[in-house]
Amino acid sequence: MVRAPFFSFRRPLRRTLPVGGSSLQRGSIPFIETPIEPSIGGTDGASVRLNRHADATPIELFFDLFFVANLSTFTATHEIHNVEALGAYTGFLGVIWFTWLQVTLYDVRFARDSVFERFCKAVQLAAMVGFASAGTRFTTHVRDENVWAFQSLSLLLGGSRILLALQYTVNILFIRQHMRHAARGVSLIATALFVTSLVYLGMFFMFKAQLGIYPYIWTVWFVLFGLEMWIVMGVSCVTPGIGLQDTHLNVRMGLLTLIIIGEGVIAITRIVNKTVRPGGWTKWSFVHILGVTTNVYLLWQVYYDLSPKCMLGKYAQLAWAQLHFPFHVALILLLEGSQILALTLDIALKLTYLLETIMFACEEPRPPPDVAIHLLRTTIADMEINYSRGSTKARIAISDILEDLPNHPLCPMGQTPSYHVTRNHLGDLVGNVTAALFSSMGIVPSEGSKFNHLSGPQLLRTYVEVLGFVYVYFFVVASLVMFLFAAFLLLARRHQSRFCIGIGAAARVVLGVFLAGLVSFVRDFSLVYSFMTSPAILYAFTFTLLTGKLFFVSIRPIATNRCYPMKQIF
Repeated sequence: MVRAPFFSFRRPLRRTLPVGGSSLQRGSIPFIETPIEPSIGGTDGASVRLNRHADATPIELFFDLFFVANLSTFTATHEIHNVEALGAYTGFLGVIWFTWLQVTLYDVRFARDSVFERFCKAVQLAAMVGFASAGTRFTTHVRDENVWAFQSLSLLLGGSRILLALQYTVNILFIRQHMRHAARGVSLIATALFVTSLVYLGMFFMFKAQLGIYPYIWTVWFVLFGLEMWIVMGVSCVTPGIGLQDTHLNVRMGLLTLIIIGEGVIAITRIVNKTVRPGGWTKWSFVHILGVTTNVYLLWQVYYDLSPKCMLGKYAQLAWAQLHFPFHVALILLLEGSQILALTLDIALKLTYLLETIMFACEEPRPPPDVAIHLLRTTIADMEINYSRGSTKARIAISDILEDLPNHPLCPMGQTPSYHVTRNHLGDLVGNVTAALFSSMGIVPSEGSKFNHLSGPQLLRTYVEVLGFVYVYFFVVASLVMFLFAAFLLLARRHQSRFCIGIGAAARVVLGVFLAGLVSFVRDFSLVYSFMTSPAILYAFTFTLLTGKLFFVSIRPIATNRCYPMKQIF
């Protein structure tokens, strides 16, 4: 008797062939396989359809992990502290997101496990690795030192589209006999992808030829991304047999969203490592980390509650998928902003302790100067600043200031002229400690070589500008997330009552307007500074999400959940 192997690359087929009175299972991974559902018989177009999956396949999840790993690598090397960094982040995310979308639109309809598909998936994973290598030098401007990155991305984008065009073309051979209308639609899609691939490859030469003339020529990619998306989705929408409504596209979008939210969990662990590791847990570190954690949890819960549970209509399905790009961009920026704000709160507490120590030196009864300076040294040492992360010059400056302080009076005494030197020293001390703290947290302004020559007050002003920018984009993307939640509620239609759906969407729009209104605080420096150094800035978005969630729960008894298994929405 032949025993079946414990592990094998061969898989059994549903069909068994009798051989000599016994039935043996035959089967292995085919070289290539038809996308037509084998369980449905007949040869007419009405009884033939493409194979469908209810959930994502393992290789699709593996591809999603490459996407997120690519995103994590880019996030680790690009801090969002100014408009240029924000543009670079959005641009690179668009490159990998729209590539992921095109691969997903093919996989949810035509991908079947075969040697050919596994080879194609390996090439697509290699392209993601190539994106990661070029992403390290991606900026909003094409320069001499990074032109190779844009040329590499052009080759990778062109190669990925050629591969997709080839995959679509191969599937035409399987469906042209029984699904002629679908074959014509797939032919249009393959042709469009082949044409855009030629444009991507042509831009390889344009980057080199137009260097210094059109530094933003890479934005043409986004025009091509939009054309590809609308052509593929539009043709699929109007062509019978290759529509997206009955696919697991919503599952793929939901899983990618879940993985992106998981990036927020990784951000939480980074915050814990940076804030709790030096001196252990405190009540304020617990409050700050709880705020970020609650935001991540509520984001997942609200999105899950708004996800469609039944089949969407043609147009609702297209809108749902396309809105996920701005949603994912806003989600990533929101999580990144939450991390920066939480670290800023921790830095603000440490600077408050430093200022209190400086003021203690001049309070009655005044301690001896050597005792006061020792307290300053101890306070700074307790911060456990990691000077190796770009703040070695700040460490030298702090040491020099502390060494020179005993030569001058620490507190004003009458008309002592030398106290002005001490006041300047203390200002430089606070500025350099601020720079060292932010650098140790990985928050460094992009000031280039001039950053190392700034005085203490100038350093403080520089970081205030950075935090002001983070404050603005945090609440802008937070309001955008609420607006998108309102759109998702309208598209998913998980309630029978149109009135309840309208009220829920309107409530989220109002909450989004409220979050956008918080941006106006930047007009008053004292107000925005008080808000940014208070945990309330983290819990503002938390309470907004919670309000929308409670409102959703409150209207649930009014209307019952309703599925639309046959009737399409929109």
